[in-house]
Amino acid sequence: MKLLVVAQRKNLKDLISYHLNPIGFEILYFSDPVKVVDSIDEIQPDMLLFNAVDFPRHWKPVLKLLREKLTKEQAVFVILARDPPYEEAAKATFLGANGIIDANLPDKQQMQRLGELYRRYGSLKDKRRFHRLIPTAADNLQLLFSHPRTLAIVTGSLVEISIKGASFLPDDPSLTLDLRRNDMLQNCTLRVDEDRISLEARITRNEETIGLQFKSFETGGHHKLFRYIQDRSRRDLQSAAHSAPQDRA
Repeated sequence: MKLLVVAQRKNLKDLISYHLNPIGFEILYFSDPVKVVDSIDEIQPDMLLFNAVDFPRHWKPVLKLLREKLTKEQAVFVILARDPPYEEAAKATFLGANGIIDANLPDKQQMQRLGELYRRYGSLKDKRRFHRLIPTAADNLQLLFSHPRTLAIVTGSLVEISIKGASFLPDDPSLTLDLRRNDMLQNCTLRVDEDRISLEARITRNEETIGLQFKSFETGGHHKLFRYIQDRSRRDLQSAAHSAPQDRA
């Protein structure tokens, strides 16, 4: 997945790389918005973040050009702006922007918002869509593991899961503060519906959420998780059918 950053300063690109490289984004950077116009056809970005604080006049022609070639589902366009007036927000919506992120927000919240916008629109074309799941209250999924040094049991919620790994939000962050990248978690239990699956995982990041790469499953565990993720559409249809009002004779 290609994410194109248009900003005057490279630190925005570095921030996004830190947060989104681990989940599969290739981050490209332009400090000249005019060059973006010449490069969109070649790059065909999945997502474009345009810093309107740096370039308040250039985002409209870039967005207009992008929408002539790619829809809102094919390329997510996000504007970073500081207290945008109503008229500017209305223009952004009319021209086909997917969202506006407030530049006054802390960096972490900006990145969370960016991820939410991509999941809302970009996941419609994401080639990994059958192998990734953003759990809802209807999903019977839970992960717990023992800390590799203290042996404390760590519980929490899954923010996202695939057959390759997961993003995990601990219930008690104080238990996981000292976890480091590349730490191995050899005692993990993943509940998938009625099954309990033992697995090993590697820490890929430890921030607000913990990134996990699944390294090995007990026999049959990988297939059980894969099947559960694949069956999301069928479960949604069944749930809708059960909740629909029944005709009365």
